[in-house]
Amino acid sequence: MKYVSLLLTVLFFTACDAPQMPLPGITGKAGELVLVMDDAYWNGPAGDTTFNVLSQHVYGLPQAEPMFNVVHVKTSAFTKIFQSHRNIVTVNIGDGLPTNIQLKTDEWATPQVVVEISAPSVDAYMEVFATNASRILGHVLKKEEERILKSYRAQENLDVVKPVETSFGVKLTVPKGYNIVRQEENFCWIRYETKDVTQSILIYTEPYTKENTFSVAGMVEAIDGFSKTFVPGPDAGTHMSTFVEYPPRLSETSLHGKYASKLVGLWHIERALMGGPFVSYAMLDASEKNVIHLHGFVFAPGKNKRNYLRQVDAIINSAELR
Repeated sequence: MKYVSLLLTVLFFTACDAPQMPLPGITGKAGELVLVMDDAYWNGPAGDTTFNVLSQHVYGLPQAEPMFNVVHVKTSAFTKIFQSHRNIVTVNIGDGLPTNIQLKTDEWATPQVVVEISAPSVDAYMEVFATNASRILGHVLKKEEERILKSYRAQENLDVVKPVETSFGVKLTVPKGYNIVRQEENFCWIRYETKDVTQSILIYTEPYTKENTFSVAGMVEAIDGFSKTFVPGPDAGTHMSTFVEYPPRLSETSLHGKYASKLVGLWHIERALMGGPFVSYAMLDASEKNVIHLHGFVFAPGKNKRNYLRQVDAIINSAELR
């Protein structure tokens, strides 16, 4: 009995000290989202509202593309095959349930984002979802950005990172594949290029002297001025410019705690059939005497561009002033 007791004691402490099994890696493509909701609610106002918000068109793309590619799964079918998905929103509606939203990470896999929403009725659900829609979208988009940057940090191209940091006092997370294609005293163009897709980031500075620097007009003026000088089109006399017929949209944001104006819209080559989406940021440098512009754009004819632009945007959002 003594030996049995000793053996049980050893097994007990071994079990207590045993390390937890690591979570599996996530599944699913970038931009996909699994929405878990019973059919009774999916086929009604709750489902329509949720789907319309999560799959709303992304502003600033030449073709309509959704914020997320939503995959509906009813609650009874939400098994392990779906639980490892990268982005999950679960909806539970029923008598006695609290009105609640929980934003979680790494619930069943890693690096995963999970949003759990509960409500006692459809009306209560509609209200809490509408109130928190921007928060939910931001939570999932932030995790998508973190995944991109984690991958890029593992393959950082110091041949681009160091010259940019030295010249502009800003550190970017730039992966291998990007190269510096043009560099001037106050301008740098880095680019990733394949036969199908071109992703570019322009970095340029100007003195902080204009009152409209952080407005739509001020940012477009700066973008078009530098583009005319440094980004020529395929034919003589052509160059890149902002396609103002599609109104650029301005918002306030921050890059690593530093205030920035963000502009999204479309670019084109004047007198040429070339164009695509852009995202542009303007922020003050460390001295607060100069404006740093970080302007990302994509050229991918015949292809969806949402994910390509998000990759460029993630690089810009990694910006840290030095």
